[in-house]
Amino acid sequence: MKKLTIILALLVIVLSMIALPTLAQAPTQTDTITVTGFGSASGAPDIANLEVGVESIESDPSTAYSNTNALIDDVINALTDVGVEVQDIRTVGLNVYQDRYGGPAFSGEGQPEPVYFVSNNVRVTVRDIDNVPAVLDATINAGATNVYGLNFAIQDEATLASSARANALEDARAKAMELAELAGVELGDIVSIYELQGGFDPYNQFALDGFGGRGGGAVIEPGQLSVNVQLQITFQINR
Repeated sequence: MKKLTIILALLVIVLSMIALPTLAQAPTQTDTITVTGFGSASGAPDIANLEVGVESIESDPSTAYSNTNALIDDVINALTDVGVEVQDIRTVGLNVYQDRYGGPAFSGEGQPEPVYFVSNNVRVTVRDIDNVPAVLDATINAGATNVYGLNFAIQDEATLASSARANALEDARAKAMELAELAGVELGDIVSIYELQGGFDPYNQFALDGFGGRGGGAVIEPGQLSVNVQLQITFQINR
């Protein structure tokens, strides 16, 4: 019985030694305030992108292909004539396909005559947005049948993003100070910052005025572009 008592006593001591480090390592809870700050910065766009293309429809695929090549070549020459650099013109789509029901109406006798569609599209970067109307007019006059995807951008978006982050941090600090004052505590240092997914919001419009035929003049309003940032920030509370 005495031997069992000694063994139990030793077991209690061992368990106590194991538990002590665990208790010593228990984290100290820090009182904090977590808020989300919103920031935005806007600027005028300084670059434009658009896609222009041509299309030919013929009963002979070689003829359709040759016509399309000639048309897109005219469009590219027109673009360079109005100041677009060759390196800012890139082919983004060359399509050739057959449509058996695109030819003469099928009378019910024999097979319908197939026709061939060939299209070629190029993506154009205009580095002087004041030149966008001239670019549009030139492509239409050169034979472009498709003009779409016009959008404006800012080349140095990082500068706007930095300003938006600064505004988001200021907004978060103001919110945290207000909460601390309402709670009767003192706002401390920043404990952590987490940047939530931001966004790039374009505010622009593309309107064509009088595109009844070739040319006609384009009315362009680039507007403003804004970068939005959200920061989730945790502040320490000093009591």
